[in-house]
Amino acid sequence: MNERPLTEPREARRRAILDSAVRVFAENGFFAARIRDIAAGAGVAEGTIYLYFDGKDDLLLTAFREKVNEFVGSVSQVMEVGMAFQERLARFVRMQFESIEADPPLAIVLLLESRQSSKFYGGAVRPVLRLYAQAIDRLLAGGVEGGEVRADAEIPLVRGMLIGALEEIELEWLLSDRSRPLAPTADRFAATFCRGIAPAAQR
Repeated sequence: MNERPLTEPREARRRAILDSAVRVFAENGFFAARIRDIAAGAGVAEGTIYLYFDGKDDLLLTAFREKVNEFVGSVSQVMEVGMAFQERLARFVRMQFESIEADPPLAIVLLLESRQSSKFYGGAVRPVLRLYAQAIDRLLAGGVEGGEVRADAEIPLVRGMLIGALEEIELEWLLSDRSRPLAPTADRFAATFCRGIAPAAQR
């Protein structure tokens, strides 16, 4: 809501509200979540929420946008390093898995609860999803240019396959007992995925 830079105390309060919203959404689900519970978790009055956010939808989609933006920024360096495509892919996947493991409640909100907002599909998060897609496209395009991904690969199609596979693995982990670490599987995931998109001579 407020586009002006916030003072440090106000930014801390805004962050506390957002963190509380993520916990409440993860524990109760988006529809059952109540603003009063979010306010209580942040240690603020219920009306204070509306000084920073328009309501539940705004809280949910802000959490989504900020986390995806943060992730895209962190993986941008992966695209620049001089390593083989499979290694870059494994690093990308590992960073995504590590972010899931680091904050499971937030991951539940991003992967499950965010879709419950009617505004999710109305374009509210489209720009940040585009940034995420572009990051993957650059990764795949580098593989094509290096001859490690088949030249006739349809990058949008391969990107969709990659995102779908990652989300399936992440959701299975989140909904299980989470006893097995997720990040160590990144190398095996990358090796398996690369076999499917490698030039025929490299399979």
